[in-house]
Parts: sequence; structure tokens; C-alpha cells
Amino acid sequence: MSGAASRSLSRKLGFALVAATLALGLVELGLRTVAWVAGQDWRSPPLPEHTDYPVVCPMGDEILRLCPEEGHGYERVRPEMFLERSEAPRVITIGESFVFGLGLDVQQAVPARLEERLGGQAEVLNWGRCGAYAGKLMPAVHAAIALDPDLIVLAIGNNEHTMTSFYTGWPARHPVAFYGVSEALGRLQLFGLLTRAIGGGLPQPSEVYELRVTLDDPVARAAYSARRRPPDLSLFEDALASPEVTRLLEQEQRLKERIFRNRLREMVDQIQAEGIAVVLATLPHRMRTPPVLSGIYDGDPDTVRRIARDLLQGGGRPERALSEGLSEDPKVAMFQHGWGEHMLSIGDRDAAIAAFRAQAEWDLVPDGTPGLNAIVREVAGERGCALADLEPLSQHSLDPSTPMFLDRVHVDEQGAVLMAEALEPVVRDQLGLGAVERGGD
Repeated sequence: MSGAASRSLSRKLGFALVAATLALGLVELGLRTVAWVAGQDWRSPPLPEHTDYPVVCPMGDEILRLCPEEGHGYERVRPEMFLERSEAPRVITIGESFVFGLGLDVQQAVPARLEERLGGQAEVLNWGRCGAYAGKLMPAVHAAIALDPDLIVLAIGNNEHTMTSFYTGWPARHPVAFYGVSEALGRLQLFGLLTRAIGGGLPQPSEVYELRVTLDDPVARAAYSARRRPPDLSLFEDALASPEVTRLLEQEQRLKERIFRNRLREMVDQIQAEGIAVVLATLPHRMRTPPVLSGIYDGDPDTVRRIARDLLQGGGRPERALSEGLSEDPKVAMFQHGWGEHMLSIGDRDAAIAAFRAQAEWDLVPDGTPGLNAIVREVAGERGCALADLEPLSQHSLDPSTPMFLDRVHVDEQGAVLMAEALEPVVRDQLGLGAVERGGD
């Protein structure tokens, strides 16, 4: 084919592509108009919808209680009782075990401590649900909105790592990219109608608590073993994953963060649409907890394993081995944790904090707190929400003489007091409350 003929064909194909795009755009615009007039929505969201379940149960005489017997069996709820309407401003705190106060009595948990700090000027309800995650907290958000409170505090994110939001087959090897395609197509009324017509559609990630499947692919089997609760580390030599498994687990973590961002935006949008004030809270975590499973990403696997083995066996100068390891691959959580401990031992607190944050980010079985907190800050800025940034309180865990955590993410009684102190000024500002006098404060 001559050059002129080739250019002519290219122009024709370009025109045809533009014409087809315009035609599909006009069809989509027409379908959106019809859907708006008819009150229909044929779109296919990339996430399965969670059916609402009873969160609040009537008890008579306008008395209500949380319904611990409803929802999913592994959730734990404090069956708190309260009036249907409150004389004082009402604050509803929604979250997982952090809000619930796992390991604490109800009066020691953050919501009760916050109400105490407010000096009786507001009622603070504890709507923490142990074992839930952002998507499964949507029914609690809907029930809270129905009570028309003055303020809703969302302190969520501790359980996102328990969500098995994964595909199977080919999409499982590229979960973030596949979710992005699903998200884009899911916005189109035309795609939704077509999938309904043929009775199919794009696969959805299985947003379930536990996935029990038989996996023949060794990479998928290793990744599944790492994300079990508790993880099965018998497949991982020296607590290090292969580059292929590392890439897959990191992609799955990025997918969880993307899903969390979408769910959090959905919650905030629904609350704000009803004219209710919302406070987003970041979450603290114990910074010095060693990583569960380190990764090998860009570095040479043999070199990284040699350095890791030297460190585990205590040979040589640790700071030299750590420096070599971090230069080889800064995404190996084991090296970041060791560097943080070294920096703390020589008094460089800022460098230690940076290393511990990196460790939490690259632990392949993460609590995910730093990444999720960044998303909370991002959504607060986007939606104009008040932000209570509690993550800096994580730095208390660097001083062993200041106990604050019961485990990796749950605070002790003193930690709950510190959380309430940090939340109080933000809540007061949103409710327009004056200061309360305290002796000894």
C-alpha cells in the first residue's frame, strides 16, 4: 500500500472513530435524559451494593437501642439505648472497633470520653461495630441520618485490610486497572442496559469477609495465604515474598484504598445532602510494631534475601546492612522497621517516624493506616469537612514509658482519653458550643 493510500485509510478510520464516539455519546445523553425523566438508573456500579439491615430497634415510649442481633454474625455492637429525640445536641460516632472500644468498658471508649469532655453539653452515641469495614457501615450511616443528629463523626479504616476485595482469573493479576475499567463503564447508562440485556457484565470484586477457594496458580495461592486471618507465612522464606507476589499484594492494597475512597465519599455525600455536619477522623496506630511480611519489589531478590538473613541472624553491623538493604529496595518493610529502630536509638526521632510510616505502608499484611489516613484528609478537603487528625498521636508509641495501645491499632484507656481530647475542639467548633471549665486542665 502506497503512502498516500495509507494516509487516506488512516483519515477514514479516524473519521469513523470520531463518528462512532459522537453517536455513542448522543445515545448515552439520550438514555440519561430518559432515565432522569423516568426516575430510573441502569448504571452498573463496580462494587456490590450492601443491603440495609436494621441498625436501630424500637423499644417503646420513643426509646431506641442498637440491634446487636442484626447484620453479619461476626460484628459486635454495644446495645446502647437512647431517646429517639435528644434535648441536647446529638453526636453519632460511626466506626469499627476503634469507636466500639475493643478491650475497654463502654465508659472508657472514645465516644463516652468525648461526651465527658463536652461536659454534658452534647450527647455522644457509640455506633462502633467490631468487624465491619467502610462498605458494611453504610447501613449505620443511613440509620444515623434518619435520626437527624447535629453531627456525625466518621472514624473508619481499621478493618479495610479484612475486606477480601479481589477478582478471580485474569483480572486478579491486574486488579487496579480492571477496577478502573469497571468504574468508568459503570457510569454509563448504555453499558448498564447492555449488561442487563445479555445477563452478564464485568466481574465485581468479592467484598466479603473471608474467601475460601482452591487456587492452582502459585502466585495467587501465596497471595491468598498472606491475606488470610491470621496470615499463613509458611510459604515465605525469611518472611519475604517473591517479586510477583509482592506486586500482586501491593496492587490489592491499592485497590482496597481506592474502594475505601469511593465508600467514604459516598458516606459524606449522603450525610451532607441531608444538611448534617460531618467530622472525618484519621486513626492512630502503634508505630513500632514489626512488619508481618516484607516484600521484594525492584531490588535483586538474592541480594535482598542475603541482607535480610544477615539481619535476622544478627551478623555484621546492622546499620550498614540496613543502609545497603534500603538502597537496594526501600520498599522492604523489614529494612524500614530496622532503620526506624536504629534512628530512634541514636535520637533522630523525625527519621524514625518517617521509617515507621514507610514500614506500615509497605508491610504486605498492613494495617494500612498511613495510606487510609491520607485518603481521609483528601476527602475532607474535597468535601469541605471538618478534620480531626488523630494520627500524630501515634508518636506516643515511640516512648515505651507512655502506654497508649493495647495492640497494633486499638488504644488503651489512656489512649481513649487522648483521642477524646483531640476530637473535642473539632466537635465543639462544629456544634457551636462554648468552652467548659475544668479543674486541673
